Amino acid sequence: MALETLLGTPNPQGAIILTERLETLAASPGVEPSPSAAVRRPDVVAAEAAVRKSESELRLQKANRIPDPTVLFMYEHEPPDLPDTVGLGLSFPLPLWNRNTGNLRAAEVARDQARLALQKAEAQAVADIATARLAYEDARRRWQSYQDAIRPKSESIRKTIAYAYEKGGVSLLDLLVAERNDNEVRLAAAQAAADTILAAAALEAAAKVMPDTRVKK
Repeated sequence: MALETLLGTPNPQGAIILTERLETLAASPGVEPSPSAAVRRPDVVAAEAAVRKSESELRLQKANRIPDPTVLFMYEHEPPDLPDTVGLGLSFPLPLWNRNTGNLRAAEVARDQARLALQKAEAQAVADIATARLAYEDARRRWQSYQDAIRPKSESIRKTIAYAYEKGGVSLLDLLVAERNDNEVRLAAAQAAADTILAAAALEAAAKVMPDTRVKK
């Protein structure tokens, strides 16, 4: 009924039927990112693009150390006093005191900073995936422990106490305590299943990769 109220059902009656169960979702195959997942995350891809841009800028600044030559072509037509004239010239500045050193050093610094940012992004991606994987594996082991051992044992104890109560072997208080403990175990198992599902989603998000759109040479 609380779930129906949360979902906005007009008259909550506790009759909602879910298409999936926590146990089914938690028992689905585990998420296992590929080894290349860390290097294809969006943040790492962006850092790689920044490195390529900085390297292109550095090549440009190196090329600018040698000025471009200038070709001149002239044609004058001044009849009738002067004859037509045609001229051709070539200008080539000599970079004796200006070797584009400032821009070149700035481009090198930008390149080094972009490479450092890429290394940090790759390390962070690996750390995020490793942390998320550990959290998922821990949550899954805890849920499996409830599913395979704790819940069956709690159910068995509750049934034993209920049978003993029917035969007059235990008091009503003992029965109520057993039922309360079994309910707590069921709730804890459901929470463990939910934690497993959330941890799996976190691992999938940490390993989210982009399609490889790089041009193959």
